[in-house]
Amino acid sequence: MTRTRTEHTALIVVDLQAGTAPYQRTHPVEAVVANVETLARATRGGGGTVVFIRHDPAATPAGATQYGGGPRPAPVAYGSLLLERADADGNLTRGGWSAFAGTGLDERLRTDGVTEVVVVGQATTFGVESTARAAYDLGYDVVLVEDATNDPDPDAHAARFRSVFPALGVVVQTADLAGPGAA
Repeated sequence: MTRTRTEHTALIVVDLQAGTAPYQRTHPVEAVVANVETLARATRGGGGTVVFIRHDPAATPAGATQYGGGPRPAPVAYGSLLLERADADGNLTRGGWSAFAGTGLDERLRTDGVTEVVVVGQATTFGVESTARAAYDLGYDVVLVEDATNDPDPDAHAARFRSVFPALGVVVQTADLAGPGAA
């Protein structure tokens, strides 16, 4: 299934940043970055929107968890993107689980006429899944790209793509969206 990116499509790149990269074990980080770059070019080329979402531990909500609660310190390099942004690309910072929580992302996408979101990045079982669930709940058509998404736990990654994500949207590979030989 090859899909054409249009002006109604947004590529949401979740946490593809230096601070999250060392923990990813499902795919080589370099391969995920290359696939996301391919998708970003295809999305821009189709008139779509690309939005980079960075996780900022200092913006973590105050709620208590087993690991503590509230904001946490992180080195500045934590938020450095692993991929160069184009001038027109969005750049939002999240503290919560979803890229939609407190970022203005939904408003921006609706203003741009976006009806379909392609969700990629790091990590599958954290920000990617939360963002896909929120997008679904907000009424977007959701596409999840397996080889442009990474996770610390390969088994959990595979389980999400096998059983959870098909209920939230369409599961594809980079070549399905960017065309053969594009990845």
